[in-house]
Amino acid sequence: MKKNRSDVIVIASATAASGQEAELEAALREAAGPTREQPGCVEFSLYRSGASKSTIIGFERWASEAEHQKHLQGAHIQRLMARMGGILAGPPVIVSYQVIDE
Repeated sequence: MKKNRSDVIVIASATAASGQEAELEAALREAAGPTREQPGCVEFSLYRSGASKSTIIGFERWASEAEHQKHLQGAHIQRLMARMGGILAGPPVIVSYQVIDE
């Protein structure tokens, strides 16, 4: 897969409240398919922390920041955010990076 220097990497970390681990995973999996189909999505994958089964990391690669911003406005992401209010132990941590070397 060819990658561009304009690509944007987004790493999002979410930690489930006690007893909500399965619900968090289900909510993120539900949003994963539509996300992967969006224009500009180069890569989207989910990972569970080896240190804590309640933390899931989302790794996203977008062709541009503009396409990532469009993604955030999508109906499936709005549903995910509304659903996560009762699932998470605290706010998710979302950080964007620009590729500088690979």
